[in-house]
Amino acid sequence: MTDDITTVSTTGERAVYLAAVREALAQVLNRDTSELTEEVRLFDDLGLDSSSALEMLIVIEDELDVQFDVEGLDMGDFATVGSLVAYVASEAGS
Repeated sequence: MTDDITTVSTTGERAVYLAAVREALAQVLNRDTSELTEEVRLFDDLGLDSSSALEMLIVIEDELDVQFDVEGLDMGDFATVGSLVAYVASEAGS
């Protein structure tokens, strides 16, 4: 991403993480995700499965230059777009 994550505000940081999640979902699902709200359920509404969820995390890692510990993943973090954004933000150190 072109934004320097360390210099954006907390609201701005969340927007950066939301954009990264939407971009990763767009790549994995091969569809436009720009209008997804944070309440959208990843598995139930979007049809993600465990393989596509891992693929999505890899895209987010590349996008934000972060590393996720897949052994420590909690499925609750993947309930909705918003919960995933919160997980990404916490793992990215904000």
